[in-house]
Amino acid sequence: MSGCKLASNITKDNCHYTVAGIKAVYLINYDPENEYTPNTDGGIEKIELAGDAKAYSIDFADNTASFSDELAINGNGGKYRTHTVNFTISNYNYELLNQDLALSLGKYTVVVVDKSNRAIMLGRYNGLSATAFNYASGAADADAFGWTVTMAGTEISMAQLLKDENVIAAVADKTVTTP
Repeated sequence: MSGCKLASNITKDNCHYTVAGIKAVYLINYDPENEYTPNTDGGIEKIELAGDAKAYSIDFADNTASFSDELAINGNGGKYRTHTVNFTISNYNYELLNQDLALSLGKYTVVVVDKSNRAIMLGRYNGLSATAFNYASGAADADAFGWTVTMAGTEISMAQLLKDENVIAAVADKTVTTP
C-alpha cells in the first residue's frame, strides 16, 4: 500500500479563534450528474447542479445541528466513511408537512457551515438518507420540541471542504416563504 503514506506534516494553527457548532445546513437533492470542481488544495470551489436543481437551506432550531464523519471497517477489513448529519426543525406547519416525504425518503448531498465559517460537504459520492424523522412535543414548558432529522450515508472519502460558504450560496434557492 505505497499510496497510503503521509505526504506532509499535519500542523496545528493556534493563531485564530474557533467555535464549535453548526450555523447553516443546505440540502442538495442527490444526483450523480451534479459536478463539484476542486481547487488546487482539493477544496471545492464551484458547484454545478444538474438541470435547474438548487440547494435548499434548512432553518433548524438553534444549537441542534451537528455532523460527523467516521471511519468504519466492514467484516472483510475494507474501510469506508460514514457521514451523518442531525438537526431539529421546530416548525409544525403545512410548509414542512408538504416536504415530509422528501425529507423522509429522499437522498441528499449536505453542506454544513460551522460557526468558524468552514463549509463542509457530506454525501458527495453516495448521498445521505434519513435514518430518523421524528417529532417530539416535550412535556415541560422549557423542553425542546420539533422534528428531529438524522441523515446518514456511506462514503468513499472524508467530508470535503468548500472554498467558502459562497460556493453553496451561489446555487441555493433564494425563495423566502412566509407562513
